Amino acid sequence: MSSPIIIFLLIAAVIGIPIYLKKKKNKAKKALASNRRNKDEVWKTIKQFLKEEGSRGTSIFESYVAKRNNADYIIPTLSKIERKKKKEEIKIRKWQEKQVKNNVKPVIRDLYVVCFTQENPKTHELFKPRCIQCEVLNVKIGKKDYDRRIAIDGELDYDTEMEWIAPMKYAEELKMRKANQMKEKQEQKAALKAQKNANKERNKYAK
Repeated sequence: MSSPIIIFLLIAAVIGIPIYLKKKKNKAKKALASNRRNKDEVWKTIKQFLKEEGSRGTSIFESYVAKRNNADYIIPTLSKIERKKKKEEIKIRKWQEKQVKNNVKPVIRDLYVVCFTQENPKTHELFKPRCIQCEVLNVKIGKKDYDRRIAIDGELDYDTEMEWIAPMKYAEELKMRKANQMKEKQEQKAALKAQKNANKERNKYAK
């Protein structure tokens, strides 16, 4: 490889690597800020619910938010036969809806179920898990501006809601675990490749 090409590659690396790392860092910062904002919103919503019911003196040990699924949702952990049956039911229902003249589609509400566990900050005793239903509302405050607000619909039966939340949560955790494992393998592979290339260059100049 000629000297001008080597110099060009070195310059490109010196300029390109910092730019790439900066973009990656900014992306990570945005994701972190978004997660923090969502957690703050959930925490404030739970605290508001507890305040309205007169519950004081406890802290939030943990929380989990699940979007209430529509009628077309198929639980990932169902067996192959059950999933097939569910798909057929959805197909039949949609066909029946099309047969109805002037069928008005219902307004889809943006509903979420917030599960949380309270803790006694002094004794660290954990209370029985609870859950509430919330709705995200985009309230118009101007000609083009909207304000995002959270409306608390009320408390739900925790055990009943967990029948559909637990399988979904498990599927999400499994997906995340697999993604992290794949990321680790890719990072290890990249590190080994970089080390191999570095050794190759070192040996080339050592001759």
